[in-house]
Amino acid sequence: MTALRRQLVDLAYPAAALALAVGAWHVGTVSGAVPSYLLPQPGRVFAALIDGAQNPLVWRHLNSTLQATIFGYVAGSLVALVLAALIAEFRPVERFLIGPLTAIQAIPKVAVAPLVFLWAGFGLEGKTLLVALICFFPVFVNGLVGFRAADANLLDLMRAAGASRFARFMEVKLPMAAPTIFAGLEVAVSFALIGCVVMEFIGATRGMGFLIQDASNAFDLPTVFAAILTLGFIGVAGNAIVRFAHRRVVFWNRATATASTGSAP
Repeated sequence: MTALRRQLVDLAYPAAALALAVGAWHVGTVSGAVPSYLLPQPGRVFAALIDGAQNPLVWRHLNSTLQATIFGYVAGSLVALVLAALIAEFRPVERFLIGPLTAIQAIPKVAVAPLVFLWAGFGLEGKTLLVALICFFPVFVNGLVGFRAADANLLDLMRAAGASRFARFMEVKLPMAAPTIFAGLEVAVSFALIGCVVMEFIGATRGMGFLIQDASNAFDLPTVFAAILTLGFIGVAGNAIVRFAHRRVVFWNRATATASTGSAP
């Protein structure tokens, strides 16, 4: 099977599942089996999507959510990787930080959302801070596990050759930890959007979460579903971007997987 044909087959299955789901949705709503006040017709949701695409206010809400999600994701992931590297490299740093970080991890992040609003306000800063907190731990845990899983024999060889600590980290630990780090980044990208929308539900004055809550209070179900579908698309796109970066950066894993597939009977 050629690569193009394999890609088409991979796309055909989710497309067929989506078509069946939308078809069942349409039949259920048109036939009256599902009341319109519980589930709007797909056509009305599609019309709400078109109207939203032409509405500058909707774009401002979307821009606010995207900014907080991206800024919080990047900031939380960078801080997580730096701390994971420091803890993996220096034993005193681990003794000093691992206890407080474990305690903070056990606290539900939604529980601290009111405090985040008090500290950073109801705007972009507050949402960004909560998203960063939510994204921190998946990346931190995966990064720490990856750094500590480096080949000890290879590290000893580089140490015997006179390589510095920084060289050993950059040339051995970081490349070997890259697959694990990207696994944490893929988890965090979904959590980032969830955290941002939850923050907007709680008290923000702008964002897709605020739009969903406002439309729900007005019983505007097509707009609610259109906003939810938009968030779903953003989540899928974000995950696809991280997976693409994973394949490009960790190219040796892709090469190994291709070689294994090609040698299979």
